Amino acid sequence: MCPLFAKDKEKKWLLDAPSREHLKNVFKEHLDKDVQILLFASEEENQPYGEFCRSLLHDLHRLDARISFEEYDLSSPQAKTHDVTRAPTLLVQPDQYAIRFTGAPAGEEAQTLIQTLFLVSTGRSGLAEDARATLAALKEKRHVRIFVNPGCPYCPAQVLNGIKAAIERPDLVAVECIETGENQDLAEAFHVGSVPHTVYGPELETNGMEPEQVFMEQLVTLVPSKEVAGEDFLSGEEMSIDLVIAGAGPAGLAAGIYASRAGLSAVVLEGGIVGGQVAVTPVVENYPGFSSIGGKELVAVLLDQARAYLPVQEGEEVVDVSLGRHVTVTSTKGRYRCKALLVATGATWKHLGLDGEERFLGRGISYCASCDGYLYKGKEVLVVGGGNTALTEALHLRNLGVDVRIVHRRDAFRAEKHLQDAVEREKIPVLWNKIVVGLHGKDVLGEVELEDTQTKEIQKVKVHGVFLAIGIKPNTSIVTPLGIKVDANGYVQTDGQGRTSLPRIYAAGDVTGGVQQIVTAVSEGSVAAMSVFEDLGR
Repeated sequence: MCPLFAKDKEKKWLLDAPSREHLKNVFKEHLDKDVQILLFASEEENQPYGEFCRSLLHDLHRLDARISFEEYDLSSPQAKTHDVTRAPTLLVQPDQYAIRFTGAPAGEEAQTLIQTLFLVSTGRSGLAEDARATLAALKEKRHVRIFVNPGCPYCPAQVLNGIKAAIERPDLVAVECIETGENQDLAEAFHVGSVPHTVYGPELETNGMEPEQVFMEQLVTLVPSKEVAGEDFLSGEEMSIDLVIAGAGPAGLAAGIYASRAGLSAVVLEGGIVGGQVAVTPVVENYPGFSSIGGKELVAVLLDQARAYLPVQEGEEVVDVSLGRHVTVTSTKGRYRCKALLVATGATWKHLGLDGEERFLGRGISYCASCDGYLYKGKEVLVVGGGNTALTEALHLRNLGVDVRIVHRRDAFRAEKHLQDAVEREKIPVLWNKIVVGLHGKDVLGEVELEDTQTKEIQKVKVHGVFLAIGIKPNTSIVTPLGIKVDANGYVQTDGQGRTSLPRIYAAGDVTGGVQQIVTAVSEGSVAAMSVFEDLGR
């Protein structure tokens, strides 16, 4: 047992008082059997991160004695037994499972560690039945490596997929969560340019968060999954409900609150991360009631309130909608027979449309500074765009220690003045009247070609990465096959009250265009929910 338990009972807490109180209660409710953690630390390698791990584990033990840890250095026999060569490294219940955190589980990954403790304590993976059935077909050993960053909101869910697989099949699956900042040599060896980056094996590497069923299919087959899960459900029973809300951004969450308060039975389905673009916005400074708040924090506030009223199903994406006597909504996990569908699927980033853009995605091309910025600390990158998002991304990268420049096709920004002032204050260089016309590199992006929009002169620029923020396009794929009316830019048209051109189909938020701000999304979601209530009441 770590000697800290004996001699440092009064050691200063790492966790703040509200966090301690919350964890103490959830441990009491959810922990079952004892959980052991082995910490391997070093005074020479990543020492501050080792101290963080030591303090965190000490706190967890003080909160619940069923969580214990032992500490060893890299030269110990235990390190050799468990093949540990990096510090800090955490092994969770190593006598039963192959679950490893290489690097301190700080930031977003701290929640993954806590969830891992719950699962290991119960000995149940928590996988859905279809995912368990898929994983049962695995016949060969797998060592899954998932590269993460502390600020990535997509990473915890992907790591949890791997941990569930390791608990479900401890005989064949080992999972390793690797913090890229503390293990840059590993990240470079696997050409990690975007997180989460998952290495299933030599035959398969993927970027981004994936649904649970897709993860398991790829783990078993080592073949990229091009089809969504859930087809086997189509012959099963349907769930009857008043309203399905597709999308858990501000519009969808607000709609859920108002629909439930009006007495409607409703569910929110989200295939990605709750909060959408807000979740990956470093700082929000224009939402009433908060002079400044992190995007992730704002999403947490909205989600907590919404979940007090209705289910919010993460990792469940709407894949098909059909109209008949009822609206039938098929998701990656089930099928719903409902009276109405509210589309709040938001919008996603536009692409340049250049050769190499897809090939370099996650290898120099990124759309999320919050997710991938840590990978470029001390390196040269370009941010392409001139709106609020582009300038916010550039400022965030500068704050992370990235050598950043902005590329804008015009001679003036269209972003809010306070962001322009901040860019000028931070002395971030701007390449005016330039567009990206070429992307070059071997395994990773190494050079871009810029064209001057006035002189047509071509300039070649050596870079390590490019962050794209050139606008967004609406996510309308689930309703466009129905013939729903959209505008010239593809945004769903409504009557201002959330009603679309199709009866029983409603829409709110960024998918409808307009101002596209958090506050307007919340308003539109609330209004649309009340329109559903009024129409169903008739």
